[in-house]
Amino acid sequence: MRVGDYEVVETIGDGNHGVYHTARPPARLGLADPIVTLKVLDHYGSADDFRRITNELRLLHSLRSPHLVELLDAGSVDGRMYLATRHYPGGALDQSDAPLSRSERVAIVADAARGAHDMHEVGVAHRDINPTNIFIDKTRGRLADLGLAQTLAGATATIGTGPIGSLQFIDPDLVWGGKASRSTDIWSLGITLHCALSDVAPFGEIPTDNLLSAFRHVVHTEPTLDHAFEPELLGVIHHCLAPVDKRFETALDLANELDDVSRQLANNEGHAPEAPATDASSQPISQNQPSPNSTTNSGPSAASTEGTPS
Repeated sequence: MRVGDYEVVETIGDGNHGVYHTARPPARLGLADPIVTLKVLDHYGSADDFRRITNELRLLHSLRSPHLVELLDAGSVDGRMYLATRHYPGGALDQSDAPLSRSERVAIVADAARGAHDMHEVGVAHRDINPTNIFIDKTRGRLADLGLAQTLAGATATIGTGPIGSLQFIDPDLVWGGKASRSTDIWSLGITLHCALSDVAPFGEIPTDNLLSAFRHVVHTEPTLDHAFEPELLGVIHHCLAPVDKRFETALDLANELDDVSRQLANNEGHAPEAPATDASSQPISQNQPSPNSTTNSGPSAASTEGTPS
């Protein structure tokens, strides 16, 4: 099987909005790596869509961030776009075969938060942060699916919400039609952190037979957090899910807080986490849930806690 001038080796699995493959890269890229990761998007787009997305990809590629997957190439075949990145054998955070400790999982989410911050600093929100979009590079994390980003300036997203199950990672403000922002990505990082450490589904069982029912379930259900989490960990998650004006101001602030939590967990586990890569019974949670006919936020609501961390 070929996708453009890539030779597909193996299908890894489905991700949000597309299918992941390992593939042999074309000689034109001049890569020493024999294998890359190729994502073929489900979306059929116009030439204008392709140009807009590739412009964003060029911008993100120019960052050379150690917290983002390394983008190598992008193309379009018969109206379907594909993205090529470095291959990270550790896989995604939700599917990794590596025996990761709790402190390592927290450190990996901290890396993803730094990746989100790097994007925010050039005016781009990720919009789709979840465990399937955080790849493991040895023991560090890299944020992926950068081609699905939405500009902070308010450009319409090229691709929709993805699989229904991913709705739990989307800030309710976005579900109501709000703009992607630093704040909405921080919400997603909070839910991602919870799901990386626990089998407790924050929004319970989301209906999968009807998209409208799934939307209603997410925006009207209070997130349920795992009561077995350490107080400092619960505190970070509450801070991510608080009303916009009470959340972390930046994803970098969140990452720094997670570094402290990771070190505390590592001390309890008896080992120290690696330093972040560099360039050279719970408290109430309030959600932003404006009604479809209003621009104001709803009042505060409480989250409950239950379950046992995995």
